[in-house]
Amino acid sequence: MRYASRSKQLGAAAIDAYVQESITALRREFAAAGDPFTQYHGCSKADEQIVEVCLPTNDGDNELPEQQLICTVVRGHECDYPEILAAYDALAAHAKEIGRELDGPPRETYLVDPGNRTAQMEVAFPLL
Repeated sequence: MRYASRSKQLGAAAIDAYVQESITALRREFAAAGDPFTQYHGCSKADEQIVEVCLPTNDGDNELPEQQLICTVVRGHECDYPEILAAYDALAAHAKEIGRELDGPPRETYLVDPGNRTAQMEVAFPLL
């Protein structure tokens, strides 16, 4: 899947606003070919997340490799931080139960726009 993206290192309190702003900006610049998603590329020494907000588009400069994913869907307050961490923990535990390892940055795909009162997203990890 080809995609365009914007990245920034942020503290937890600033992530939601940055994601919403970035999706809006990417949609102005590119024709969407799927639901927007965010990849989290780890934490800095200052405990800030390295956030990459992505929009699938035929005109994107980046490409996701084909990968097998383990995923779950979260809704409403489950999408809020820190509640969403339960979904991450459940995926890691399930991967271990089935004898698989996580392999790459986690991904949150927005099934409805972030900030919507009926929040819904897919949380996924690539598998090794």
